[in-house]
Amino acid sequence: MSAAPVGSRRAALWLMGVFITLALGAFIWGFAVVDEVRARAKRVDVALRSTAWACLVYADQEQVWPASDEALADASAVWQETRLPSDGSWPGTRDEAMHGGAAIDSAEVALKLVGLNASPDGAPPILHTRGNPSGIGTLAEVNGWLAARGKSLPKPKPTTGVPSSR
Repeated sequence: MSAAPVGSRRAALWLMGVFITLALGAFIWGFAVVDEVRARAKRVDVALRSTAWACLVYADQEQVWPASDEALADASAVWQETRLPSDGSWPGTRDEAMHGGAAIDSAEVALKLVGLNASPDGAPPILHTRGNPSGIGTLAEVNGWLAARGKSLPKPKPTTGVPSSR
């Protein structure tokens, strides 16, 4: 058997070094991506909780749900409210809704990250993340608050477009 030429050993070591460097780079880049996704998910969770809180306050004050993102954004006072009557199915304070974190006081900021699907029949709105990442269970939790609050709101009279016969 003959020994491999020195040049081919150098080439093999060089290729091995390139592959190791690429693997380490991909590994580090993966951690950076995961960190950014987690940070964005935390911001979206704060926006979800803030928006859900604003919807709950809006429903308490108006006795109906906001009809759109714009209606909720126009009701600027609901973003500042800190207390709300609760039966325990939804949070009674903004701090409770935020799990001790800082709330977003601006509809403009929150509604860039999350959206509101309003129902024309008076059912509670459904919040969504506009394709953004969210923490595990946060979306279901805040939509659960809205559904629970919806059970205690007065039901709106259906509008059929047909005049009533008296």
